[in-house]
Amino acid sequence: MKPRFLFPLLLLLTGLRLAWVLTHEVTADDAYYWICSQRLAGAFFDGPAGTALVVRAFGDSLESARLFWPVLGFFCSATAWLFVRRLFDAEVAGWSVVVLNMLPIFNLAAVQVGPLMPAMVSVFAGLVFARVAWERRPLAWAGAAIFFGIATGFRYEAVLVPLGIILAGLGSVRHRDVGDLIGYACIVAVCGLALSPALLWNASIEWIAIAGGTWKSAFQIRPGPFLTSTWAVGAALSVPAALVGLEAFGFLLREARRHGREAFALAACGVAWAWTLYILLRGGDGISAAAMGTLPLCAYSVVWLRKSGHGGWVAVLVFVGAVVTTGFALREQSRTSWKAVAAELREATRDLPASDGGGFFIAEDTSLAAALGYHLWVPGKYPPVFAVESPALENQFALWPSYADFEKSDKPANEFFKEQIGVNPFVGRNAIFIGRELPQAISAAFQEVSPLRKVADGSGEDLTIYLCIDYETLPL
Repeated sequence: MKPRFLFPLLLLLTGLRLAWVLTHEVTADDAYYWICSQRLAGAFFDGPAGTALVVRAFGDSLESARLFWPVLGFFCSATAWLFVRRLFDAEVAGWSVVVLNMLPIFNLAAVQVGPLMPAMVSVFAGLVFARVAWERRPLAWAGAAIFFGIATGFRYEAVLVPLGIILAGLGSVRHRDVGDLIGYACIVAVCGLALSPALLWNASIEWIAIAGGTWKSAFQIRPGPFLTSTWAVGAALSVPAALVGLEAFGFLLREARRHGREAFALAACGVAWAWTLYILLRGGDGISAAAMGTLPLCAYSVVWLRKSGHGGWVAVLVFVGAVVTTGFALREQSRTSWKAVAAELREATRDLPASDGGGFFIAEDTSLAAALGYHLWVPGKYPPVFAVESPALENQFALWPSYADFEKSDKPANEFFKEQIGVNPFVGRNAIFIGRELPQAISAAFQEVSPLRKVADGSGEDLTIYLCIDYETLPL
């Protein structure tokens, strides 16, 4: 796989991804990051603010931002090739990039607005500079620090890659001279600076977004969720590729004791995969951490298969599995026409009785609220579609203005709202709720709730539109 064949292939894949974006609607994730870009903050519940800032750079045009992600995919492949070529050789680099571009996790990240693709581009670029610095050129640590810092501005898990390199360097006498130590300190400083807005934002809400439980629960193994989470990571990589990677990782652990290149590959992915295993044992989402450690493992898998002599049939198996899994994942992403569902909501407003202040929309979860909110967007104080009222602070919608909020007022509290010194401007107004099930938080908050019509969402589970009359708020 020589560059004169590889780069035309990457251009072709980029063109196909651009065509996909142009011919498919905005997804729920696309819409969520666009709404976040309209309400910028130091961070968000799903991670740092980097993605929202990039989307905001395109102004109000989400379509332009969506076209940027396939271009990022091309640059991600290019930086991946540069890193693996420097670590091993051009042939391994070419096949590693081919494998990377087959993985469902990469293809989804390249056609959908989200933090993974810009984080991977920056991590791979940081690895290029880190490898140069590892070869006794300490000035390159500055470039590594900059790109690793950019990566942490998109995903917290990106810090796992430089952490692995720093730990490996401190554990080696050869990489503990003054230049290297200054480089490690530079990486820590730049990554800390990049994470500071997110850390301050999390501190302002008492670390709820990243706490993840207690010290006791941090060491609990959950067998049921572990299997589900492991399957999710396997599907993100495709099962054949995940199995090959798992076996190759075992050989990498053995070879890293004797060979410098394998040692660096292990340093670049070892901490990320160790963290992935920890998250899976707790039943969490390990896909992002796995993505950070994918490239070095892809590269060593190619090296290992080339030595084993079984690369041909294994490559075919991985290719078929990855293509089928990617096709299925892309199909799932495009099954629902949120634009059509939003049109149904607009049509339903004709059956909603008039109320002082006007009606409003509520969706059963944040994903649905974001997807519909993009198509119903009207600049103003409130989101165009609210998520269901909840006392838990568990998503970004909980921090944005809600129909359940009370505003300060000089009016005295009446006999019904004794706990709140203020008024709720939505009391007495009518609403439209859409969801698969009617939650108690809706039925208890309105005087009357009645189903209006069902809407097909493409997944086999129809959405139901409900008319909700006379909002009273939930009992306090």
